[in-house]
Amino acid sequence: MALSERTEDQEWVDRRVTEVGRAYNAYQALVEFGVEMADESSSQQVPCPLPGHGPDNRPSSRYYSASGRNPSHFYCFKEKLRLDGIGLYAHLKGMKFMEALSALERRFGVKVPKRPEGVPIAPSDRGDGYVSEAWGDVPRVLVILEGKLKRLRDKCGMAEYVKYCRLMDAVQWDFDVLGKPTPEMVAVLMKAAAAMDDAAVRDDSLE
Repeated sequence: MALSERTEDQEWVDRRVTEVGRAYNAYQALVEFGVEMADESSSQQVPCPLPGHGPDNRPSSRYYSASGRNPSHFYCFKEKLRLDGIGLYAHLKGMKFMEALSALERRFGVKVPKRPEGVPIAPSDRGDGYVSEAWGDVPRVLVILEGKLKRLRDKCGMAEYVKYCRLMDAVQWDFDVLGKPTPEMVAVLMKAAAAMDDAAVRDDSLE
């Protein structure tokens, strides 16, 4: 199983990311957090500002200027981490991705598009309100999936890795707002877990 099908929630988050990206990019994030930069249109080596990276006298990171449809982004060769402006802001402020997205929306007055009505990804055979005890502990399940994702980081593509991160952030955001799990959250988490397990098996079979 792969997370190839895009949900309305994913598209909703991507629309928000696009709008914030027009107001705040990787160059602005680096400058805001004290990295000396040349002009925004020039790709350049930069010292890594990420927490825990340590002194970076021989810059191990690079800023890539926007090119065509690709927005500017930051890449740390040591951490093997690619981040856009929102991702950089989240890491440098110690925030989760969705928290950073919301904070930047407020900061720049970005109008948040209306959230789509949730549509269950998988039907429940025990009523619309049923959530199993094991999967209903959303915070615990998210911690488990974060562990799976860390092990997959070097195996899956960057686009897929970012998609998993955004999906889990969206579930965390919904859980924090509602204060309880829903069948839709459980369906998304179960699908993500199965996809991660399947990706790990495929990768191991190539060794």
